[in-house]
Amino acid sequence: MKLDIKSIVILVLAIYVGYNFFYTTPEVIKDVSVITDAKVGEVSKKVDSIIRDTIYIEVKVPGKKLPRKKVIVVDSLYKKQYEDAIKDNDSLKAKNLFLESIALDTWKGTLINNKDIKITGEFLTRGKMLEYDVKYDIKPDTITYTPEVIYRYPRASVTLGVDVMSPGVTATSPIIIPKIGFTNSKGHTFSGGYSSDKKWVIGYSKTFKLF
Repeated sequence: MKLDIKSIVILVLAIYVGYNFFYTTPEVIKDVSVITDAKVGEVSKKVDSIIRDTIYIEVKVPGKKLPRKKVIVVDSLYKKQYEDAIKDNDSLKAKNLFLESIALDTWKGTLINNKDIKITGEFLTRGKMLEYDVKYDIKPDTITYTPEVIYRYPRASVTLGVDVMSPGVTATSPIIIPKIGFTNSKGHTFSGGYSSDKKWVIGYSKTFKLF
C-alpha cells in the first residue's frame, strides 16, 4: 500500500484530534468560599421620661435579728406622689399609685430593621416600658459551595472535520473525506462532504450526555 504525503498529514492530524478529544483532562471544579463581613450595631429608644432616685429599704433576713439595707432605684415622680398621698392620708390615691406601679404590661414591636438585620421583640414589664437598648453583633461567616457547571449547546454551530478510510480492493491509497456539519441547540448534527474518490457523503449524528 502506497501513501502520499497528503494522506499521511491528514492521517496524523486525525489521530492528533482524536487523541485530544478522548484524552483531554477534565477541568477541576473547585469549591468557592464567600466570607461575610462582621457587623456591629445598636438601637435605643426612650419610651417615657423618667427621673431616677436611689433609696434604701430595710429587708428582713431569715435567721437575722437586724434587717439589712437594700439599694433600689425608683421613679422619683411616683415616689413623691406616693409619699404625698400617705402624708395627706389619701389611702385611695396611695393604693392606686401602688397598683399602677406593679401593673403588668406587654410591649411588642420591631427593635431593629435595616439592610443588615431585623430584630423584633416582646417584653413583659411591671408598670410600663420606659426605655430599651439593644445591641447586635453579626459575626463573620464563611459560606462554601460547589458551583454547578451547566453545559449548553449554542443555537447553531459549524463543525469541520475529515474522515480517512482505508483503501478498498481497487483503491491504492486511503480515501479522504473532508466534511462540514451544522449542529443545533439540541445536539443534532447534519454533515456532508466530498471524498477523494469523487463521491458525495452525507451524515447525521446526535450528541448524548454520558456524565
